[in-house]
Amino acid sequence: MELSFIVREYRPEDLEQVLGLVRELEAEMAEKFKAKVKSGVEDYRTRYLNPANKYKTWVALVGDKVVGFLMGYPSLGTEEIDNMYDVLPLPPGQLPPEFYMQITFVSKDYRKKGISTRLHEQVIAYAKKMGFKEIYACIAKWNDPELSVIRSLKFQSKDLGYRYRLSLKL
Repeated sequence: MELSFIVREYRPEDLEQVLGLVRELEAEMAEKFKAKVKSGVEDYRTRYLNPANKYKTWVALVGDKVVGFLMGYPSLGTEEIDNMYDVLPLPPGQLPPEFYMQITFVSKDYRKKGISTRLHEQVIAYAKKMGFKEIYACIAKWNDPELSVIRSLKFQSKDLGYRYRLSLKL
């Protein structure tokens, strides 16, 4: 039986469920790499999911349950510069040419059901609508599931050593 789910833009009432997914992601990474992971939950609460900031998030829902999310932002071109600003230092209404997909996560029980693909398709549609010229992600080489999804959407890959930069011209 096919799983019924929807993808939509994040809303403030999704906060606690998205933070639950962040906790799940952190636990999974700690286990995978046998390492202590510094929690980013408060950064998500106060920074990334703050509607006043540049970050844009989409969620996947099965019924009322948030089971996945994808977060990104308009990119100023380099990670160092992007990390300096939570609000774009540009005139109102002006956007840089690129949109960066920062993180995608789908809860373990809901993987391999098309959710990540649909999240990415939604973000691509948004980026086209907004007039971005390119959408991209930087993905670690060990992250085969995410690389598979991105490549299936015709992103071009550039080897950066320990990760790939995957780009789609719009």
